[in-house]
Amino acid sequence: MKTAVKIVSLAALALALASWIVSPAGSSRPVPEDILTVATWNMEWFPSGWPEPRPEKDERARIEAAAEGLRAQGVPDILVAQEVRDAGVCEAFAGALGARHRLSLVSCSDFFYTPTNRSLQQVAIFSRHPAVAAGSEDWVAGDFVFPPRGFTWAILDVRGELIAVFGVHLKSNYVPEGKDEKRQAALNRLKRELAARQLVERAAEIARTNGWNVGKIILAGDFNTATEDERYADEKTMRTIYEAGFRDAFDGIPEKDRPTLPASDRYPAATFDHIAAKGMGEPFARRVGAFVPVSDHAPLYAAWRIGAKEKDRF
Repeated sequence: MKTAVKIVSLAALALALASWIVSPAGSSRPVPEDILTVATWNMEWFPSGWPEPRPEKDERARIEAAAEGLRAQGVPDILVAQEVRDAGVCEAFAGALGARHRLSLVSCSDFFYTPTNRSLQQVAIFSRHPAVAAGSEDWVAGDFVFPPRGFTWAILDVRGELIAVFGVHLKSNYVPEGKDEKRQAALNRLKRELAARQLVERAAEIARTNGWNVGKIILAGDFNTATEDERYADEKTMRTIYEAGFRDAFDGIPEKDRPTLPASDRYPAATFDHIAAKGMGEPFARRVGAFVPVSDHAPLYAAWRIGAKEKDRF
């Protein structure tokens, strides 16, 4: 049985999140207007919960359950979602959240497994703030390394300030039956590392296009790797992102205290979901959300003060 993940925070999180609490009735109290809340959530083959579609009524029930679960723990200003089927499902989910939450779909990828086989694991960005531009791109293969999917992005107008948001779902650690486990694990790692290099390069390029010169960038999603997990000690995926000037919103909190994926029969609990930011300043607050029955991942939340600079400390 899935249980709620322990909330983790800075020492002052209880005070910082005084208005980011859930009432007994399940309605979130308003967050101060100068705070931007961001969440990332792998929704696990949403809305079927399985690679194959389910009956419409079952999928509708899962959409409603996901919306109820997110409302219960706080609807963020920006949500980056992974493993969603398509834009239509995203629109249905936004509708199920309810008009008062004002969370709209601003970008959804359209990745393909093959030229004629559309992926059922898309990446989407929802936002309360309008997008001045949005899109998605596939990763570019390098030599024998072919990363799946790609990234989606949006330049958001957050009360007059432009902030770039990028959503990703990097290669999983899945090893097909009959494959050499060591070789496949190495290949999975190379796919993530290649994608990470492309992500930081394209994020910088997109933020400078059309004269935007966006100085604040958020990367969020399921990176399928953990910074302090010994299984990924030699992997460069997250290191590439940090060396490019991005700061993990959960920097300083031990990996063991913030798992977003529970332990299973084969694997220990892991922190595969990350939110990293550049130019946003110190996080105002951060927390791991509770598991919702529709997914095996818990949502991950972070918040910043709008208008903050990288040098600011709170």
